[in-house]
Amino acid sequence: MERFSLINKGEILLWHDIPELIKLINKIDSLFRDFSDIFDESKRLAQQIKSYLLEIDPFIDAYAKKVCSSCTNICCLNKNSRYEYDDIIYILALRENFPIPKKNLEEKEPCYLLSEKGCIIPRYIRPFRCNWYLCDNLLKEMESAPARVFREFSNTFNKILQTRQQMLNSFFQSLCNI
Repeated sequence: MERFSLINKGEILLWHDIPELIKLINKIDSLFRDFSDIFDESKRLAQQIKSYLLEIDPFIDAYAKKVCSSCTNICCLNKNSRYEYDDIIYILALRENFPIPKKNLEEKEPCYLLSEKGCIIPRYIRPFRCNWYLCDNLLKEMESAPARVFREFSNTFNKILQTRQQMLNSFFQSLCNI
């Protein structure tokens, strides 16, 4: 399985080479397609992460609408919206189409997924760093929620982190079985 053992965690360094990024996406996608049964656990865990994200999306969205609509400092820049290897594995484990950029991404440009009405893709397939980039104003607003509600959000966030690590461990363990 040429070079899959060499996939490193962290930011993908292919944002300025879209054809190479597409090759990587296609290689990982082919693993899930061609060895579907071997990756069942990874796919199940990805679905669990998705359900957690769908569960907390209304909470984040309600507070983001309050804060972001009047903000003059746009956080949705390409530097904050770059997918990492882990994100590609997660999205492809969901069997979703990966949102490939149409052009090379400069860090200071607005995110290619940003529209006048906000992000054009659902939260559950956004880059991990994008979902959890909470500016101080947004975080303060979210912390003003009733304690129980904020605690549930925080607990779900921790479940996402744990499940994400389990999914990645399962993915790399499954690679050894090919």
